[in-house]
Amino acid sequence: MSSPAAAPDTLLVEQISLLRQLLEKLQEERRILNSGAALELPPITAAKSELYRAVAELEAQRRVRQGCGTALPADPAADRDELLRRILRINAENGQIIDALGRFTQGAWKLLFATEDTIYTPDGIAGAQRPSGLIGSA
Repeated sequence: MSSPAAAPDTLLVEQISLLRQLLEKLQEERRILNSGAALELPPITAAKSELYRAVAELEAQRRVRQGCGTALPADPAADRDELLRRILRINAENGQIIDALGRFTQGAWKLLFATEDTIYTPDGIAGAQRPSGLIGSA
């Protein structure tokens, strides 16, 4: 991370480095989602969360120092902004894949267990289920 006396342009360079790492994690997440290897997602999620936190911390520091009258260098700022656009796009696309996988899983549960009850709420919380009478009934 940066030192407390780091200049805004140094903070920006560090931020860009973290954003590139975040972009790589999102692309890795995409590959995992497409492969169906869901057990590989938790470490990616943890790494993404840490990178989001670190980027936000650097941005807060940069804004404080920028408020002291130091302007952003044009090229690194443009590089950062392009990375942010790509990250937002890929993150939204990954979210759509996750939503589609969730809908597919819901449909499979309904088909397998002949139930219209939702297995999980949209927030991922297990919903109330009643026995379907197909499995485990006497």
